[in-house]
Amino acid sequence: MPEDRKTDRFALRRDRTGWTVYEVWTGEPVVIAMVTQTGLSEADAQHTADLMNRRARGGDRSLRQ
Repeated sequence: MPEDRKTDRFALRRDRTGWTVYEVWTGEPVVIAMVTQTGLSEADAQHTADLMNRRARGGDRSLRQ
């Protein structure tokens, strides 16, 4: 596992209709533009989690709890 993955803030989990992107710290699904990131394809969920983690590692302060 790459070192940055050990501290990722966002991850994936299966849900009833696909995949959910969630915040590791709270366990809550991510909400982007008032849309909960649930029921996604695995590829879309992975892309979203990767994007959110890059922004978090870069110090993006818009990623509030």
